[in-house]
Amino acid sequence: MPEQHGLPAIGWVPAWADLQERGADPIGAGFVVEAGMGQDPAGKEYVAGWPGPDAEKLAGQAAGEPSVRLTLLCADAGAAEGLAPGGLAPVAEQVLLMAPTAGLDAAVELPENSQVALAPMETYDAVEITVFDHPVAKGRIQVRDAFAAVAITELPQGPGKEAFERGLFAAMAEEAFLHGAEYLHMVVHPDAAASYEASGWAVAGRLVSFERN
Repeated sequence: MPEQHGLPAIGWVPAWADLQERGADPIGAGFVVEAGMGQDPAGKEYVAGWPGPDAEKLAGQAAGEPSVRLTLLCADAGAAEGLAPGGLAPVAEQVLLMAPTAGLDAAVELPENSQVALAPMETYDAVEITVFDHPVAKGRIQVRDAFAAVAITELPQGPGKEAFERGLFAAMAEEAFLHGAEYLHMVVHPDAAASYEASGWAVAGRLVSFERN
């Protein structure tokens, strides 16, 4: 693999794994993430930064094991371009976004009779907005070691979509701040990144995933 520079931090990975109800354990300078619900129990995912001290080692392990995925976090699209660990083929690409909690924790105008609630689940907190007690928007947040990871899981279609999404982010930002996290981390499809950049998020890296040929 070509040498690149500007390694993003990956301390947010355990919190991100919790959002998916997957365990994550450190392995060298990276993490090994367990398979999720409904996935092959033997499957797992190695996550490491590129360039990094253990990226090559984890690539070798992934190439030698079936049902295993290697995900490398690169600083930018240029660093991700052309990555081809031996014996592995690219299968997916996602974008890591970050936003300061202070920039998202703002008052949001929601419809009358709206309520925002957080409920602790086993591995994350569920965030929900209801209107007349009917759920209309849902998300998840987890804070571990001052790293906050979030995900939007349900939004209504229509003119109120953006307001509900901002409402979820505001509640998440407040929760993260109370637990000592200064930034929210979110992983999205590349096609969705631009719209979030226009609303206060910044691209912090590219996640490129590989599996055995």
